[in-house]
Amino acid sequence: MLDRSIPYWNIVMNAPRETLLALPDPALPAGFALRPYQPGDAPRWARLEWLVGEFSSEEEALAYFEKQYGPHMKLLQQRCWFVWDVRQEKAVATATAWFDQQPDGARVASLHWVSTDPAYQGRGLGRAVTAQALRILARREPSDLVYLHTQTWSHKAVSLYLSLGFGAMAAGSFAHYKNDYPAYLPILREKMRPMDYETLLRTLR
Repeated sequence: MLDRSIPYWNIVMNAPRETLLALPDPALPAGFALRPYQPGDAPRWARLEWLVGEFSSEEEALAYFEKQYGPHMKLLQQRCWFVWDVRQEKAVATATAWFDQQPDGARVASLHWVSTDPAYQGRGLGRAVTAQALRILARREPSDLVYLHTQTWSHKAVSLYLSLGFGAMAAGSFAHYKNDYPAYLPILREKMRPMDYETLLRTLR
């Protein structure tokens, strides 16, 4: 869930493509499996994004998905991934290996919409599906860097991204995203584990 009790600041991170190519195969607990997007999965994606608070309703999330990703069905089936609860037969986490356009028109690899059903958090499912998406990005997109945008409301995710090879950008950004460095540092210092916050500072780009 998003932590809306704290101020919102934009965080922009990147990782070298070579670092992501070296990520190990994602590991999942028994009873869960990675599964790519299939036609008809849009409501499942929308429900996950609504559950974590990214949208005010499932309908709003679905409308966004259909507008932004619906025209790219073939790519979705390669790049949008879910963790599937085999016993319950439902999607419980998702991440998308996508791209954005720079102001000059250049295309850059970017991670989109990482979410895990709150009832399933803490089991490594988000890490597994994120690692899967990142490995795909590193293999299918030629850009030397892979980017992501997150925010202080997702401070737990910042630790995840650091553990997967990302570092926060102290200057610059990508596409249309705003970078609020260093305004977000006091918030992260308060919310993150000290060792994770130290990693953040040590890996600033």
